[in-house]
Amino acid sequence: MASWLVRHLAGYAPPALRRGLAGALMDFRSLNSRLSNPGRLREPWSFIHNIGDGDFQAIGAQLKHNLINHAGLLGSDHVLDIGCGNGRVAEPLAPLLRDEGSYVGFDLSRAAIRMSRRRFVDQPHMRFVHLDVWNGEYNPAGRLAEQETAFPVADRSIDLAFATSVFTHMRMAAVRHYICESARVLKPGGRLAFTCFALQQGREASDKFNFVPFDETSAVIDRRTPERAIAHRRVALEAAVTEAGLKIRCELNGHWAPGGNYDGGQDLFVAEKA
Repeated sequence: MASWLVRHLAGYAPPALRRGLAGALMDFRSLNSRLSNPGRLREPWSFIHNIGDGDFQAIGAQLKHNLINHAGLLGSDHVLDIGCGNGRVAEPLAPLLRDEGSYVGFDLSRAAIRMSRRRFVDQPHMRFVHLDVWNGEYNPAGRLAEQETAFPVADRSIDLAFATSVFTHMRMAAVRHYICESARVLKPGGRLAFTCFALQQGREASDKFNFVPFDETSAVIDRRTPERAIAHRRVALEAAVTEAGLKIRCELNGHWAPGGNYDGGQDLFVAEKA
């Protein structure tokens, strides 16, 4: 009954209410595993900041694995987590970066940043920054336009920047700006990794994601709230990377549509600064 109610409200409720209800349902389903495993009691609650379904620890470990295998993540890297959410990737990265590396994560959710700061309060190499950036799905009252956002790190200070399931909630003009900001903060030889839905012939929709045209470069699953899930033309993404002065090192197809060739759900791009 609860699952049906959430699905029914999804088409009508404002984004904050819809995401809160879905997060509460996920929290309810996770109670048994949280109570049976004391190590999971410190995991953040999804009703406060819902970043999507799935096992918090398992997905965080998978994303770390992909950063190591495909983006060359090292324990000595200075890392920027673009849209860090509630620290799902920060959790497995903290011990890796403790001795020689560092981590900065930023997000538009004040609650998510507050939770992460509490969890990592005794780890000075882990820093979390709140930016009140507008987003139609996650922060419709935000005061800072996406295309005016400055990443909270200095020029040429980052070895690896990554954005997991961030560009899937941003329009193409904002994506281009974020890629340019990534190029600004990367050291020479630094890498940018990001996941997204990359549209190309034969991979334009799936049973789970029924994308419909939105503008000349993008498609959405809900025209009323485009940022709920946005897919971008692969050629537009590749052009944005090139225009920012980066070179694509690898592109992998996720399993959101037929033809996946790695273990991720979304498509993965890794680009390098010359």
